[in-house]
Amino acid sequence: MVEQAEEFGTHNKLYKTMHQKPLRSVIPKKFPYFYIDWGNIATSNSTGYAQIIESSSFSYDFGLDTLAGMMDLDPIRFKRKSKFSNDLEKKLISEFTSKWKPFDWTQQIEDY
Repeated sequence: MVEQAEEFGTHNKLYKTMHQKPLRSVIPKKFPYFYIDWGNIATSNSTGYAQIIESSSFSYDFGLDTLAGMMDLDPIRFKRKSKFSNDLEKKLISEFTSKWKPFDWTQQIEDY
């Protein structure tokens, strides 16, 4: 994650989160961020890392590239061959959103 962040800002510090130190206490209110969490939310045994996003040129592939790096794969952005049409992209996003909804933990977060 740090490797990817170096391209998009000067603030490269990773913020670690745990059950005792949740994301809300780590990232200031209304700051844009990228977050990865490992663990089991049901047992409160999770650890995660947050990266503050500083630049408007922040790559949309940051998360994919981070995951690819964790799996020792080439960054996904270099493997893309073509872009989707706007209509197809909206359709794919809608399909993904409906499938993701049962797992979307962000629905449980209240604005603070």
